[in-house]
Amino acid sequence: METVVIKIENTYISLAHVKKSGSGFRVMRIRRAPLPESLCGEEAGRQPDLVAAVLIAALEGGEFPVKHLSLYLGAGTELFSEYRYNEALDYTARRQRRQQTEDALLADASAPLYRVKYYLYDGADNGLAASAIFAADTVFCDRLRSALAKDGFKVAIISSSLAAFAETAKTVSDLGDRVLVLSAEKNEIQAALFDHNRLLRLARFAQGVADESSVALISPLINNETKIALCGQESQDARFREQLKQTGALAVGSVNTKMKYASEHIVPSDELAYQSALYPGVFAAAAFPGTEGETAYFAEARDVQKIGAGLRAACIITLIVAVFACALSPATFIRAEREKEANLVRLEEPFYAAAAAKLAYYRPLIAEYTELIEAEESVPARDPSHAGLLEATITGLLIDTQIEEMYYEKGKGILVDFTTNDIEAFDVKKDALSADEGILLYEAKAREEIDEDVWRIQLRVTLTQTAWEAQ
Repeated sequence: METVVIKIENTYISLAHVKKSGSGFRVMRIRRAPLPESLCGEEAGRQPDLVAAVLIAALEGGEFPVKHLSLYLGAGTELFSEYRYNEALDYTARRQRRQQTEDALLADASAPLYRVKYYLYDGADNGLAASAIFAADTVFCDRLRSALAKDGFKVAIISSSLAAFAETAKTVSDLGDRVLVLSAEKNEIQAALFDHNRLLRLARFAQGVADESSVALISPLINNETKIALCGQESQDARFREQLKQTGALAVGSVNTKMKYASEHIVPSDELAYQSALYPGVFAAAAFPGTEGETAYFAEARDVQKIGAGLRAACIITLIVAVFACALSPATFIRAEREKEANLVRLEEPFYAAAAAKLAYYRPLIAEYTELIEAEESVPARDPSHAGLLEATITGLLIDTQIEEMYYEKGKGILVDFTTNDIEAFDVKKDALSADEGILLYEAKAREEIDEDVWRIQLRVTLTQTAWEAQ
């Protein structure tokens, strides 16, 4: 089974083409793409259609060969809270503690629209145990799946990026007695702490390696017996590593350059195997959803299971009815037959005959109405006019660039391939144009320096959902 693992994090998305292999999988290729500023953080959760457009652009730009997707939600699209409790509490007290945390997590959310998942840890520290609560907006998940399906992509699972990171981190939890696995990014850090392979704590920090305060937030998880294993795009940041060493950690290093400890679960393809600098990114892009997708907000297997349970229930009910019918006495069937004959005679009366005629006229009208509704739904929504958008882009942003190629894709806006020798001026103009609430700008591929001070950029320009609906 092959799938593309997509993590929608706070400021970026990561994609990994993986192929199932035993208890783990082989990572065939990986790719990252920044999220437009208008989709960073909580803004992503409000615009599932635009998030889908960014994902589709990244999938097509990276030439991923499969349409089967596994989505993992990060800080901007998921609510998360860890709570601690005394291990000696009875079941009722633990349940009350969890309910209090859930109520606080959803205090500012539309609670009925959120699906809540509980992630149970298997360790305790000084008599205190910990667990986590995740929540995702079901409307966001449904609209995201629907938008991707329109382009032929099939979403197999929607789960938690942080929970998947914890499951993946377990593959290196035997590096020592106490292991802290950190996924280090510029603007976010994920942390999973293990004691003798048992998960103790799980955390997500809005501060990344670019923020000097990030180490201070992590330091309560570190003592002189802690080995720190780093993964993520910024795992090689020298300043961040040095700050971690100053906390008194026993060791600070990569998640394992040779992937020795994780090789039974995560195997880089031949193309990636010779690029050891990519190993921390390969590890961070990997995702295990947990035991049977226990943290999944949506999973195909569960839907199938529900259908199977429904069929089983229907079969049981049918069997009960059949047994009951067989148990009826012959007199009951004779009485039922007489009632049927009496009803047929009654239906020939004028009142019932008129009702039957109206019903015969009503049925084709209903059929025709249903066909019209289905035909209306099958007509694609019209694209808004992009003439003004094209003029604003060329005159305000690309007037000093060399345009190599430009074309319009229905439903996706305008794609411009160009080069510029003044990247700083371009970024200033881009930020100014991005401030327009009606326009969405994002780079479909990572910009490339093709010559000294000459950059090649692929830019996608489209209207925001608000501007689209206004037309």
